[in-house]
Amino acid sequence: MATPYRLLLLLLSTSNLFLQLSSSATTNKIGVNYGTIADNLPPPSTVASFLKTQTTIDRIKLFDANPDILRAFANTNISVTVTVANSDIPSLTKLPSAQSWITTNILPFHPETAFNRIAVGNEILATSDKNLIAHILPAMKALHQALTLSNLTHIQVVSPNSLGI
Repeated sequence: MATPYRLLLLLLSTSNLFLQLSSSATTNKIGVNYGTIADNLPPPSTVASFLKTQTTIDRIKLFDANPDILRAFANTNISVTVTVANSDIPSLTKLPSAQSWITTNILPFHPETAFNRIAVGNEILATSDKNLIAHILPAMKALHQALTLSNLTHIQVVSPNSLGI
């Protein structure tokens, strides 16, 4: 039987192939990470307005599910990826917890905020944390099921990893 680590590597390899195949079509989409660990940042509403009116950026990735930022990107048509914190992954392996996460972090802002993905963790394989590695796929499955039960099947569940893996 395959180990959780091997299953995860298979999942990552398959998703990488899918991304290569799907990216062969011409697209003009530009995305940025929206980090909030800094001093003197502009308010989220200013950032959202700037991105919408002054740039061609049409997607952002948040490193958490900050409600102020999610509200700021409502009705901007900028696609939003929210990230589940690494520390939350083990608790999200069960459907009730995943449903609670969706109820708290997605449903209050949907459909005004255009969610396109939930990123489960950040560079889990690079941490070498066997507990997180063992729980990431079950958490992804539970979140996917919770999205399906909430009729949010357009939101993808992914896990970002560094190129160093």
